[in-house]
Amino acid sequence: MFPIIFENDDILVVHKPIGIATHGPNEQKSGVVELLQKERGIRLGVHQRLDEATSGVLAFSKSERGAKLLAKAFEQRKVRKYYHAIVCGRPDAPCGELRHRLVHRHGMTQEDAHGKEARCLYRVLSTPAPFTLLELELLTGMTHQLRAQCALAGMPILGDSLYGGGDQAPRLFLHAHRLVLTCCRDLPHFVAPLPPLMQNARAEQLFSCLLRHIAAGHGTMAQDEARRLAVPQHAGLPEVMLEKLASTLFIRHIEPPSASLWTAEALDTLFRTACGVFGCTAFVYSVHESPGRSASCRSFAKKFCTQVPPFWASEHGIAYQFDLTGNAVGLYLDQRDNRQWIMRHAHGAVLNLFAYTCAFSLCAAHNPRTRSTVSVDAAKAALNQGRANFEHNAVPLDGHRFIVADVLKYLDRCVKNGTRFDTVICDPPSFGRAGKAVFSLDDALEDLVLLCLRVAAPGATLLFCLNHRKIRLTRMRQAFESAARSAGITFASWEAFVNDDACGPLGIGTDLKTIRCTLSA
Repeated sequence: MFPIIFENDDILVVHKPIGIATHGPNEQKSGVVELLQKERGIRLGVHQRLDEATSGVLAFSKSERGAKLLAKAFEQRKVRKYYHAIVCGRPDAPCGELRHRLVHRHGMTQEDAHGKEARCLYRVLSTPAPFTLLELELLTGMTHQLRAQCALAGMPILGDSLYGGGDQAPRLFLHAHRLVLTCCRDLPHFVAPLPPLMQNARAEQLFSCLLRHIAAGHGTMAQDEARRLAVPQHAGLPEVMLEKLASTLFIRHIEPPSASLWTAEALDTLFRTACGVFGCTAFVYSVHESPGRSASCRSFAKKFCTQVPPFWASEHGIAYQFDLTGNAVGLYLDQRDNRQWIMRHAHGAVLNLFAYTCAFSLCAAHNPRTRSTVSVDAAKAALNQGRANFEHNAVPLDGHRFIVADVLKYLDRCVKNGTRFDTVICDPPSFGRAGKAVFSLDDALEDLVLLCLRVAAPGATLLFCLNHRKIRLTRMRQAFESAARSAGITFASWEAFVNDDACGPLGIGTDLKTIRCTLSA
């Protein structure tokens, strides 16, 4: 049933695969020990545990003498446990020790000044950028210790969805490779062969495995589809976002606070592999520069300087024009689910604030219950592109207006003249300019929410979303609750959630939060 590494009258050592726990969580689901006991017809003693997602060496006792031997070895730490892990990132030195004080609560192991001391040694075996293959030796033992310590060191284990290593990998890349009982010199070292990808960790094979698994998760995609494929916190690929825009692969490289984990060679391998997996014929690479930083990735932009003319790609059956010459490309793909929600729930007179290229307005126009749309933005060029999006999708412009204006001033005028809307959509930027006026969402959030509620008609549908990293969902909730009280408004339905939380060791880019609600009639 399980590959046998070693067996005598007292000890049984097996190679545990991923996907099965050491102990079954309940009577309906068996673990390794229950299955072995049933197969062998004997009772086994459990002296160590491996997580369900971890593979490798797992030892059991078969007799009273074996139980005493293993119990003594583990309790007195006369055992050496070596793991191999592929991590997202790189340690500061080629070898060293990780020390943290940890507690395990609510299903996770977390750092706590009053927690138990956790120690492990690490050694770099290879560095297939942007990953590192590590040998880890446990000096202490507690639940999820290696997973938590690697994450706290800024290099989560690839495929570790719980601790920030991504949930799009085919497995957790942690393997219990070797177990040595130092109190028993007559026993051999127990070794579980490494999984193929960890035997000779190479970037090309890792990228291919990871990207093919990501592609399978997305299902069948149309050739002209626009889809965000991978972000660091899900894919485990540090620093980069991958987007499929029809037949073009678009790579956004978010400038890191220090040296990039990538090399030009590794990026080139990623691009070629991703184009093959996702059926793209061209790629465009863009560095999203951060003020005050100057990481090595800026030089990559010169090496991978490719340009494509503006083109069209579709989402939910609607075509949008993309222009990849700047950071604002024409459509923010993190809003995919919110746009689909608007297609289903927009009705009556629709107001789209900070409309950009009018994607939400176009989605609303595809709902037969929508009577009209008003798209408001300070950028005339963006609204012109929005108008072109309407025309390209053969949506008649009758009843659809595009207004160049400061959003706050426009809302204030609507409040004063009594203009109301049945659907209000607000997707504000973190910062912006309208003429000489400067918009700061951090300063304007509460006023903006109140104005949105005041222009909403009884029974109106409202979508409010933002990705300002410093504004958390709690503050959004409080702003809505306070504004509702001030305006004397109650809600018939309400939901507030984080679409995609960018917090964590690899958390960069979007941190989208959304409130959807319906006002009482």
